[in-house]
Amino acid sequence: MHDERTAPQRIRMTGLQEAQLPALVALEQACTAMYHDIGFDAAEVPARTLSDLVALTRQHDVRVAEVDHEVVGYLAWRDEAPGVAYLEELSVHPDHQRRGIATRLIEELRERARELGMQQIVLRSWERASWAQAFYRKAGFARLGDDAPAEVRAWRSERDASGRPLTRPGEVILWATIAPKPSEEPGDGDFGAS
Repeated sequence: MHDERTAPQRIRMTGLQEAQLPALVALEQACTAMYHDIGFDAAEVPARTLSDLVALTRQHDVRVAEVDHEVVGYLAWRDEAPGVAYLEELSVHPDHQRRGIATRLIEELRERARELGMQQIVLRSWERASWAQAFYRKAGFARLGDDAPAEVRAWRSERDASGRPLTRPGEVILWATIAPKPSEEPGDGDFGAS
């Protein structure tokens, strides 16, 4: 399969801005249509409305990807006990998928979570969404099992203790490690030091 689209000249990550909200509503509709096309209904995978997106900012860090000044993707995440980054949403407009935008959004999440001392990311994903499963696999995510790091298993235990189901039927929990920031080589930026 050959991709005839033009490569993005510039990908910019920002915090959610009010002017981006209408574009995110349209993006939500396009992304949820992908799920509806494979048999999910609007009750299972609803498109977030303007008010839903605004409400998302109350408990989440919402990062937006713009390509050549066009809003094309976003993610929403939060810190959950015992110190894991919970990825609530990652969406890239179907016209802009497979161009590295979701990867850049995940990198942005890893960087921001790493700055807060977190070492793990967890998320829920629909098992039937093969494109999402393939992306997360490629991005280093694995299915939650007993081999997961202690923090992730503790997160699962705390969520299980809440009494609410951890997943809906057809969802899986995935996790990935946030690699430490590469350390600077000795002498890097050490101009004039003796």
